[in-house]
Amino acid sequence: MFRNIPPILNAKQLLDQSIRRTKKIQIHDRDKRYEIKKIVIARTEAFINDLLVHLESYVKNFPSLDRLPLFYQEIIDIKIDTNKLKKSLGAIDWARKTVEMVYQTQSSSLTKSGNVEFLKQKQKEIYGRVSSIVKQVDKNLVFLANAQKILRAFPDIEDVPTVVIAGYPNVGKSSLIRQLSAAKPEVAQYPFTTKQIFVGHMEKKIRYEKKRYQIIDTPGLLDRPLSERNNIERQAIAALRHLADLVVFIFDPSETSGYQMTEQQLMLVNIQKLFNDIPFLIVENKVDIKDTGSANRKISCMTGAGIEELRKEIFSLLN
Repeated sequence: MFRNIPPILNAKQLLDQSIRRTKKIQIHDRDKRYEIKKIVIARTEAFINDLLVHLESYVKNFPSLDRLPLFYQEIIDIKIDTNKLKKSLGAIDWARKTVEMVYQTQSSSLTKSGNVEFLKQKQKEIYGRVSSIVKQVDKNLVFLANAQKILRAFPDIEDVPTVVIAGYPNVGKSSLIRQLSAAKPEVAQYPFTTKQIFVGHMEKKIRYEKKRYQIIDTPGLLDRPLSERNNIERQAIAALRHLADLVVFIFDPSETSGYQMTEQQLMLVNIQKLFNDIPFLIVENKVDIKDTGSANRKISCMTGAGIEELRKEIFSLLN
């Protein structure tokens, strides 16, 4: 989704690049005066066009923010600031339109005159005015360049039915994703912390088509008490709420993860408060080590026991 946003240059880099490219243009004519005129016009046109192409691509290749899934809208606002991003995009578009207008009003002077000195002076004037316009939006270009780097690092999240996995570390969350996924789960940098996000997918054939489901585990966000999370992480959890159609909470009753069941049960209560309008499926992992005999679904990510039954229940709840 964000891979099409091109690298964004600051004002000096953009102007230097455009000027450098125009210097390569050479035109030959038997009449030296006409040769100079043609070169001046061609280089000026190329300079303007190169700037317009880049400025337009910067705006057009940013996705329409209001049309993005709510998850992305929220994390963009957290990490970048939506209002500043919109203002910067608007400023770049203003620069594009203004550069185009300046050239349209000045280009006729180049084509009508045959005076070499006048042509060179007019070219210099156009370069100066256009450069001034581009420099006015330098801070916006720098802002967009930073935003582009952040956006390109975002994980690819699909707008499909989604399961969010929760539970303490080492209870088997990533193992469960691997067991349920049709292919090896993707691992991407999560934009709020130094942690990573694990994204897996399941598929189910319904009539004549395959329906795709998404499974997400976010280490560092849903694996410790709310009181230990900072404001950014809390906002990240709020963003996750936009994705979750079902929360699978995993217990480790064997306590080999290093966490007692009382701690794990308290975390479940906290997660249910955060995702209070989303259904929960409670799962006990490591049944090969300990079976509590409770009514919760039992699985073993080590042996694969109960995985297919869990998959069917997830499909049933999501549908």
